[in-house]
Amino acid sequence: MRRSRGSCAFSLLVALAFAAPARAVPGPATTAVLANADVPESVILARRYADARALPEGQVCALALPTGASMDLATFESALFSPLEACLGAAAERIEAIVLVRGVPLRVTGFADGRQASLAAVLGTWRSTQLVGGASLRALSPGIAATCGTTPCYAARWRNPFRGGTFEPGWEQTRDGVRWRPVLVTRLDGRSFEAAEGLLTSALEAEAAGGVPGDVLLMEGADGARGVLDVEFPFVLEALAARDVPAEQVPFETDLSDRDLAAFVTGTARLGDAIEGNRFAPGSIVDNLTSLGAVPRNFEATGESQVSIARWVAAGVAGAHGATAEPLNNSFPSRRFLVDYVDGSTLAEAYHRNLPFAFWQNLVLGDPMAAPHARRPEVDPGLEDDAVLAGPTLVMASAVDPVEGRGVAVVAAFFDGVALGEAEGERLELCLAPATEEHTLLVVAQAAAGPAGPGAFRPKGWTVRRAAVTASAGCGNDDMGAADMDAADLGDDMAGLDMGAGDAGSGGAAPSGGCAASPPPVAFALGLGRVAIVGRRR
Repeated sequence: MRRSRGSCAFSLLVALAFAAPARAVPGPATTAVLANADVPESVILARRYADARALPEGQVCALALPTGASMDLATFESALFSPLEACLGAAAERIEAIVLVRGVPLRVTGFADGRQASLAAVLGTWRSTQLVGGASLRALSPGIAATCGTTPCYAARWRNPFRGGTFEPGWEQTRDGVRWRPVLVTRLDGRSFEAAEGLLTSALEAEAAGGVPGDVLLMEGADGARGVLDVEFPFVLEALAARDVPAEQVPFETDLSDRDLAAFVTGTARLGDAIEGNRFAPGSIVDNLTSLGAVPRNFEATGESQVSIARWVAAGVAGAHGATAEPLNNSFPSRRFLVDYVDGSTLAEAYHRNLPFAFWQNLVLGDPMAAPHARRPEVDPGLEDDAVLAGPTLVMASAVDPVEGRGVAVVAAFFDGVALGEAEGERLELCLAPATEEHTLLVVAQAAAGPAGPGAFRPKGWTVRRAAVTASAGCGNDDMGAADMDAADLGDDMAGLDMGAGDAGSGGAAPSGGCAASPPPVAFALGLGRVAIVGRRR
């Protein structure tokens, strides 16, 4: 593990104190999963994830990809990025998180300087472009030649833009000569597909239990280079104490064992029983500050370079972070990620908003939607599974927030993955009619902003209904008839809509008299804390 150029203590302390408003909450309507179509187990795991997290069918993408550990940049663009956008279609505009599944390569090679980067980090650049010329950021190099003490080294080049602001679908920030338009990328991986699925299982079990029991263990680094983040420990301990979360700072001990842990951070190239000798609760998260934790060898059935990140996965954690190549010691997440997670952040936010750099060697393992400490809104879609409707019917979707004084910011509906409508507040009217085939109605609600500190994150809750219903154009308005509109028609209509906000009404809900002859309002994205942008057929 090489030290970065100069000292990073000042920037770390500033990051620890900084608490930007947080809105990025990957949910089923804003998360996609990517598998390797040439690896059957990869596709099976992707569908397992999609079923568990209620992802619309169009957000499950299986692409023909190389089966090795790496792919070159040209292949990434032609075989992964462009086909992924095509697979997602219109939903690409609302995606804020992508889950890579074991079987997808780990690294991308062949950048302008001949170097490589984590595939997760490369995909995380998403639609980021250079301000001059408008070419993709990926046409540039992920790193830069530097000096580590007196030794030449290769250092991270691009500061993480997410640390400086809030994040939501379509988020942009201009800095360092780049128009950043990223997404949050995580991965399900381990030494086997069964182990990779364990990351999802750990998250689901923790959410069902309503939290992560156990202690947060802050183990000092084994040496100066790997202990560079120990300076943050006092601040993290104070923050966790204020939240009544048991936490302890201990000296480095390679065989520390017999603990019940909710989180564990340290820095070392070698660990004895400190992983397998402890019990990690479902939902637990970890990070080890060392160079090679996520190199390809560490995901093989046997073999290990330094401390394999896959060992944490086998121990039952829900989230872990590592590097797919030498990152330097200034590239690991601020230990603030532990506090964010306890405050109700999703796993994707907790890690990504605390990474110093983007487009680098970093890899986050876990379900991006995992948020066991969050208290999600409770959603009633107003429709039962296998519902039977006699004719066009107004359905009232609603949500209740379990946190006193916080409330619900927005309720949105998605019909077979197509945005159907969105309203500010707790209720959304939907116009549905009988159909001959079963369709899927997903209703998502997001909590309003809470106070700073614990509860500042705004969780989403959701419910899915599968029934023989379809979006309808005629509810409660006899002279307009009951012209039904199936999901394909709804999707086709989106391309020609005038996306002005003039028809939004009071938050985008249906008019008080019911559904008019026009289709129900269509929202491009689950907009947070704002009036829905809607359009109607001309």
